[in-house]
Amino acid sequence: MPVKTQTLSAEDRRRAGHYEVLGETYAKFEFFENGWNPYTRFLDVDKVDMILRRRHKNRPIYREVQVKYGKLFLLKPGQEGGLFDCSSWCFFHEDAFDAYLDHSDFYIALILAADTGYRGDIFIFPVRDFARLVRLAIPSGGKRKVYISRSRQDPSKWYLRRIYRVTEITPDSTADVSSFRRNFTVLNPP
Repeated sequence: MPVKTQTLSAEDRRRAGHYEVLGETYAKFEFFENGWNPYTRFLDVDKVDMILRRRHKNRPIYREVQVKYGKLFLLKPGQEGGLFDCSSWCFFHEDAFDAYLDHSDFYIALILAADTGYRGDIFIFPVRDFARLVRLAIPSGGKRKVYISRSRQDPSKWYLRRIYRVTEITPDSTADVSSFRRNFTVLNPP
């Protein structure tokens, strides 16, 4: 007998509670489906939300991951100069990850989802790359606004915005972060 599932409305999703828990849940499924055993930390110490484990050449390997959730806002064609169809942003201190730059097994997983649901938009960054991108992000009140948008012309292209009003996609206005989307191979041993 088929199981009937209930679809949550956008309002139900907004009232659902802490988005970080939702992001960690999506991340667990994504990592599991890509061959990793995710273990959630009881305490968020050293910025580690989860530890990933898998076997490689008959030996266990581990990765530490901090998960961040960003709400994805859908844009109308006239918004944002017509360049982007959705955007999300999070705030970080510029030096938030400086203490972890030498940790080669530490990664940031950024989960982006709209109120209409999660569509596989997980970005996996080695900590050094993420720290570099935070420094490129828009300054905002002592922090950096990590503002990521998807191209309306080419939905496979995602950009970190370096300025608020982007009128054309250039290295001065954006940084291409498309290669980090669904970047599970970065977790593999060298």
